Order: sequence, then C-alpha cells, then structure tokens
Amino acid sequence: MWSRIKPKKMYLNIFLYSCIAVSLLTLVFTMFLSQQFARNAIDEMGKSNQEKMKQVVKTSEFTLQKLRQFALKVYSDESIALWMNMEKNDYSPLSLNKAATSVREFMSSEPFIHGIYLINFNIDQIYTSESSIYTTQDFYDQSMLNYIKGQKTPYLQYVNHEVEGETFLALVVPAAGPNQNYQGFVAILFSKPLLNVNMLQISEKDQNKIYIEGKNKEFILGNTEPALTKELMEMDKSAAVQNWKWKSGNETWSIQTERLPIEGWNVYHLSPISLWQAKVTKIRIEIIGSSIFLLLTLLLYLFWQSYRSLKPLSDLAHQIKSKLGKEHPIMQTMNANNEMAWIHSGFHSLVDKIEQLDLSIKSSKALVKDDFLRQWILNSKSSKPIEEFIRNQTQILSTGWFRMAIIRLESYGRFEEHYDFASRKLLRFAMGNIMAEVLANHGYAAETVDFGTDHIVALISSPALEDDMAQAIGAIEDVRVQIRQWLKLEVHAAVSSVLDVEENLPIIYTQLYELTLMRFINDEDRVFTSEDLERYERGKDSDLDEALLKQVIHSVQLKNEKALEGYFDELTLHMQELSYEECKLQLTHIIYSIMKSFKNHTTFHGMKNIHSFLEQFATLGEVKLWMYQEMLQIIDWHRKKNVSSRKEDVAAEMIEYVRNHLHNPMLSVDDIADHVSMSVNYARQIFKDHFHCSLSDFITNQRIEHAVKLLTTTDWTVADITEQSGFQTKSTFFSTFKRATGMTPNQYRMQKT
Repeated sequence: MWSRIKPKKMYLNIFLYSCIAVSLLTLVFTMFLSQQFARNAIDEMGKSNQEKMKQVVKTSEFTLQKLRQFALKVYSDESIALWMNMEKNDYSPLSLNKAATSVREFMSSEPFIHGIYLINFNIDQIYTSESSIYTTQDFYDQSMLNYIKGQKTPYLQYVNHEVEGETFLALVVPAAGPNQNYQGFVAILFSKPLLNVNMLQISEKDQNKIYIEGKNKEFILGNTEPALTKELMEMDKSAAVQNWKWKSGNETWSIQTERLPIEGWNVYHLSPISLWQAKVTKIRIEIIGSSIFLLLTLLLYLFWQSYRSLKPLSDLAHQIKSKLGKEHPIMQTMNANNEMAWIHSGFHSLVDKIEQLDLSIKSSKALVKDDFLRQWILNSKSSKPIEEFIRNQTQILSTGWFRMAIIRLESYGRFEEHYDFASRKLLRFAMGNIMAEVLANHGYAAETVDFGTDHIVALISSPALEDDMAQAIGAIEDVRVQIRQWLKLEVHAAVSSVLDVEENLPIIYTQLYELTLMRFINDEDRVFTSEDLERYERGKDSDLDEALLKQVIHSVQLKNEKALEGYFDELTLHMQELSYEECKLQLTHIIYSIMKSFKNHTTFHGMKNIHSFLEQFATLGEVKLWMYQEMLQIIDWHRKKNVSSRKEDVAAEMIEYVRNHLHNPMLSVDDIADHVSMSVNYARQIFKDHFHCSLSDFITNQRIEHAVKLLTTTDWTVADITEQSGFQTKSTFFSTFKRATGMTPNQYRMQKT
C-alpha cells in the first residue's frame, strides 16, 4: 500500500518524509509547550491568589484595628463622654450641642462610618448622627439596644447589624463585661460596600469573590451574590483545607482560606476556574495557531529546498537512466527505481571513461616538451629540432647557462609498497610541481622531468657564475623542505655546476644520480654537489670476506649472540668505503647466503628481488640493523610480492616506461622487465594477458604512432623523425612504417597535408 502512495521522484519522496518528521516534531513540541504553559499558568494563578489573600488579610487586620482605635477615640471625646454620663438632675442642652458637634467632626473624618449612636440610659435619650434625639421607647433601632443590653463580651467586637433592611458592620464602645454596669454607649455603624471597596479592594462586578464568615457562620463582608453566599453559609467547611476546590451549580471554584486571628473570622477567596481556563485555552489556541503557521512555513521551505536542490538530482538520474538504457544491469536489481543508484552507476561509468581517455585529454604540447627534455638529458648529442624547441619553448637556455638537479625518493621500495601505480604517478607529479614553484620563488626558471622511477630531474636556468652555487644549494634544500612538509616524503638531492649546451648530459645525469645515493653509504643529510664526486670515487672495491660470512652464519646456528655481533661488525666494517652499487651487491650476497642457510631463500625469488628489497632502506645503518635483528630472531619474514595482485599496476608501469624511453633506439624488453623487477618471460606474459599483444609489437606500434604525429604536426625531415621515434636506421623506419600504414613516410605526409 505504501509503495503505491510513495512518490517515485526522489525529491518528492524526501519532501514527504521531511513533512512527516517535521509535523510529528512540531505536534509533540506544541503539545508539550501548551501543557507546560497550562501547568505554569495554574501555578502562577495560585500564587497570585495566595498573594491577594495575604494582602486582604493584612489590610483587613490593619483597617479593623484602626477602626477600633477610632471608636475608642470617639468614646473618649470629652464632649461626648460628658453627655453620655449626665444624670437627669444635671441635664444641659449645651452639653448635647457640644456632643453633636464632636459627632459631626468624627463623621467627616472617617469615610467608612455610616452612622453614630450616642446612647445615655440615665436620661433615657439617644442621639444619632442624623441630628435626631430619641427615647429608648421610640428609637427606630431597637435591635441595637437589645444587643447592647445583652452583650457580654469583654472586648470590642464587630457584629452584623441590620437597620431598616440594610446591613452594617457595628461596633459598640464600651464592651460590656460581666461585672461592669455602663449607662452610656457609643454605637458606630460602618458601611459594608465601602469596606468591600477600600478594605478588601473588591467590587460586586469582580469575577473573583471574597467571602468573610463570622464565628457563627454568618456572612460578614464580601462580594458574593446572595445565592452563592447562601450556599457558602450552608456548606460544611469543617474539613476544608487551605486550598481546595468547590463546585457550585455549573461553576467550579478554586478556594483559598485564611483566618483573621483577632476577629476569629474565616476569609475565603473564590476564583472561578472557568475564568483562567478560558484565558489558558485562548493562549493555547494562539500557540497551536502559531505552530500551525510555523509548520506550514517550514513545509513550504522544505518543498522549496527539495525542489531547488534535489530536483536537479532527480532530473540527472532520469537523464542517466535514459542514457544508460534499459539493458543496464541495474534494471535487473531492486534498485531499478532508485535514483541515487542510477547516479552512482552513471558516476562510475563516467570515471571509467575518464580513466580510459586520460591520455587523450592531456596537453599534447606538454607531452612533447617532456619528451624533448627527456631526450636531451639521455642523448649524448641533442638534435637541432630539440635544441631549437627548448630555446623557443622554455627559459632554460635564456642565459646560455644552466644547472641540472636531481631529487630522489628515499626508500623507494617502501614507497612502491605503500602506494599503487596511479598514486605514485600523482605524487611524482606533485614533486615536480613543488620543485618548479620553489625554484621560481628563488628566482630560477626551471623545467622538471619525471623519468617514471624514483627521481625527478630539473633543468635550471643559471647565470655563468660559480658564486651562484650557494644560492642554488639553498633553493634545492628548500625544495626538500617543502616536499617533506606537504607530501610527507623524504628526498635526497644533488645539483651540478654551471653547464652549457655542449656538455655531455647523460654523464652529468648519471653522476648526479649516484651522488643522491651517497646518503645510503655515509648517512649525510644535505644537498650534494659535483665537488662531492671525488669523495664518492673510492678506488678499487674490496671483496667480501667469505670466511667471515661463514662465521656469522655459524654464530646464528649456534645462537652465540656475542660472537655474532663481533663477526657481523667486522664483516660490514669495510662497506662504507664501497660504491653504492658494490655495497648493495655485497649486501644482496649476504642476505641470500643467510636465507639459503636457514631455508628462507624462497621468499625473494632470487637476487634481483633482494636487490629491490634493499631500496626500502634509507641508509646502510638501517640495513645492517635489520639484518642483525633478522639473525637474532631467526624469523620467517617473507618479502615475496604478490605479483598477481599487482599485474594491472605492473602493466601500466611498463607502458609508461615505454613511452618515456620511446626515443631510445636501444630500448628492449630486458630493460622493461628489469625496470619492473621481473623476469623477461613473466613480464611478456603479464603484458600480453592485459593488452592482447606482445611487448615488442607494442613498442613498434608506439614508435609508428609517434612518427605519424611528427609527420603531421611538424616540418622535420624524415631523418630527424627517424631519430626521434627511436628507430636505429632509416631503412628500418621505412620498412616498418610501410608495413604498418601501406605508405612511405613521405607519401603519408603528402596525403595528410
């Protein structure tokens, strides 16, 4: 079912999954946020109500206490007290006038007062703040007189008092005691609406309600409706806690309770839950609406990003699928509709084609230049076309003088082991680029040539001054430093003295290469120069002491380490006086003899492989240490190279060697086999297995192709082309060329032009 609904296009598929993921995350986050907000809102409302309750209690205590003090002040007023304590015999209207004046002053000073009664039972008169005088029989507020006569509390206490259908909070001074008999009293009536507004800070319209209950569960103060007040008075509140909920009709109230300790009243703060629930719901709706808007915005952005970034990939996959066709193997797999699988397949196909066309996309001019420079170095006498080309296309001969420098990789055997053929080629290319750039930074114009082995040759334009040698050495030393820094490779270097075009470059080239090998013998880490040739010429090479070699082997057999150390040091002591090739030859003989004695010689397939194996070591000291450790451990260390796994690299390396030495008329299969460290027959077999033609035929075909290129792109003579193509004689060139093309070189040139 899902496979039918799921979009086929990759960008729509990714957009769909992104929508689902973003929607789920947004939904979860929104629900969590709204729940947290509701919980926090409840907590904040509870805290707010609690603070409101504490403020009401504090304000009420303060106000009621202040009103008590006011009542005592009224009672203790001299004029009022004089009138309330008068007897019938000393009654004076003037005293009443003074008391009335004081009452009016007190009424104007306290806004909570609704009315004041001055009661004198001695003269049976009652004066009210309305400036009226009554007797106890005709006084309209008989309930107050009854309360005064019946009160027994020993302290000032507020009571509910109803007059003519209106309820007030009353306070009588003084309070009657069990053993006291007062005849004069002051009764003060306080307005409940004013107390609600000013003391409790509430009004009838407030949705939050305050209900103050007296000791007898009577209603004292508050803004509750009559029906709600009646329910609260009838409700059993004995089991109520400080914070609780109560349902009345369709409304549920959150109630908080406090007590006025002096009065003994209970204060109830009622907050309708529906009020804050409506506010919370409103904000939650706003949160959800904002989340939906955000979700839609994100989905729109995701679609735009998918369409902009991923749709081109889908289009690319469709194009690749149409190009590769329905016969492609991927159509038979489960990935037939997988766009990324088609892109990967197309990429691999492209890489394969690029690798196949690698040689064709290179600059022909660069290839010609490298080939000419290589011929100039290897031929004892360069032809005029090559010399003219170098003068016109390079700056090597700009001053008429130049130097030759060689950098050689240390431990080339180890280098071959760590990197495949393609990687080695790229690293040598990088070495040549670094060498040319560093020399340019030092003010030298240089051209580098890769001979496809362990070294790079540089031809450097130079002034005709030998004083320039120190600067040249510094530049080559900087080359070594930069290669070590950027490629992590150790190289040895040698630089020649100033040369001219008449010099025999093959000899100079050979001498410089041998100088780079001096590090192996004497472990000197520096740039060697032509002046070091005298030190390198050691005279006659001394022969290996076969008797000492037998003593070394005998010491290993006897496990006599002390004797082994002495004999081995004596056996190798003279090697520092040998040439590099002679030193390697004697080391090869020693290793072969040791391995043969201990049945391990099959690892190396003969002395040639041992000779190549020694190229892993940078110095003679390293070889001696390795040999000594091998003899101590007597281990079976096989260095046989897995030739079968390297066949492709070996075949490619043979092709590169042929192309780099194509101009050499003495190029042979033996040279190529020696270069890849294999027997001639095995090298022939590998090449034929990979390219389905013999190595000799390949060399001939390459020579013909090179000759064809020169015939069609240059105006050189046939003799020069014969020489540059590596043919030994002109007749051989003619016969081979006609056999390959069916025409003579001149006929071929005329036809093509």
